[in-house]
Amino acid sequence: MNCARCGACCTSFGVCITPSDIVRISLATSMRPSQFVDTVQDYPNREREEPALFIDKEKQILVLKRSKENVCFFYSDEGCKIYHYRPLLCRTYPFGEGMKSMCSRACPSEWAPEGSEREQYGHDIFLYEKELAEFQKFAKEWNSKGGGSLSKLLKALLSP
Repeated sequence: MNCARCGACCTSFGVCITPSDIVRISLATSMRPSQFVDTVQDYPNREREEPALFIDKEKQILVLKRSKENVCFFYSDEGCKIYHYRPLLCRTYPFGEGMKSMCSRACPSEWAPEGSEREQYGHDIFLYEKELAEFQKFAKEWNSKGGGSLSKLLKALLSP
């Protein structure tokens, strides 16, 4: 069974993003990161591995903005408006390392990609783990300097 593209994952909770996601989405949409990047407060025992950053003196996690209906900024009745440029978290959900299902709270069915879809997931999981490792290094340095505002963070993430 393949992903049903029902949107349950897009409408259930926030989408954590990496600096690479921000660049990719910004280039593809011509939007400034401030138009689609938001933060949520870090909390103990969360299931995601994206690093928390000191933003305005609080530990925050980078996420895609959500609408007033609490739906992903890029989700519509027709589905994902940035599907080909979506964050790697979206590309790999609900799977983790080794293609093990991650007991999704949003996905209404269990499914396992096969053939070329499985190869693509494997490739995307590899890229995501690489991006997370790079993001962890950036976060450690950012946090060691005391952090800053979201606009300062976005400038630092986008500078060469």
